[in-house]
Amino acid sequence: MMKQLIACVIALLLLVPVAALAIDHKNLDEGRPLRLEDAYAISTGEIALEAGAGFTLRRRGADRGFFPIEVLYGAFPNFQVGVGATLSTDPREIDEPTKSGDLRTGALYNLNQETLVMPAFGVKLEVELPTGVDSKGVDVEVKGIVTKSFERLSFHFNAAYLFLTDSDRGERDGRYELVLGASYPIGAPRFTRATLIADVFTEQSTRRGESNVAGSEIGLRYQLTPSIVWDIGVGTEFSGPSDRSPFILSTGLSWAF
Repeated sequence: MMKQLIACVIALLLLVPVAALAIDHKNLDEGRPLRLEDAYAISTGEIALEAGAGFTLRRRGADRGFFPIEVLYGAFPNFQVGVGATLSTDPREIDEPTKSGDLRTGALYNLNQETLVMPAFGVKLEVELPTGVDSKGVDVEVKGIVTKSFERLSFHFNAAYLFLTDSDRGERDGRYELVLGASYPIGAPRFTRATLIADVFTEQSTRRGESNVAGSEIGLRYQLTPSIVWDIGVGTEFSGPSDRSPFILSTGLSWAF
């Protein structure tokens, strides 16, 4: 699986004209560091490599480390594509639809720029292929994204539905996720190298009859250089099934090429 991912990364870097571009710490991508994202695609022609590491403590079962990596490309104005995967420790113990090593491809399109009264809207489609450990079935997620700013404070709402094509007995054929959060550039307008992010979320549990997972997260994105952003976030699932995670930590870097 890693050979396939590396091959995709190399193909993107070779086929796309590379320019020295900057990355913006105010842009929010899923997983860097929270599940919250905004409605905007990266700049046209920009390539961003995002990699991180983290761990989750679980109320039941073994604690787990995870290592995501993703490549994003601004293919057209307001349109980005991406490919990535997440590796996990104890991969055979994962009971979620997403398995360690599953190859994920996706596209995000920004429908409009926000105005004084109209928020920005984005749509995202992701397809997850069963390339990971004990994985089966192709999963498809459709997401709608809304972003609205009030001076420097921005609010974001994500609504997603995941279609599962090969569920086991007792598991759902699909499930929704809702995320509501905000971002604020710390120190603006004089010093704007950091953005504070926070959200609350809920998603349906994997198995029928179990209660929804609900939680909250808080994180920071910091501009190290014009082309590198560092992020860190912590979160908790404060209600849901007995195997929920009371503490999650992740950190990573984003590079623009």
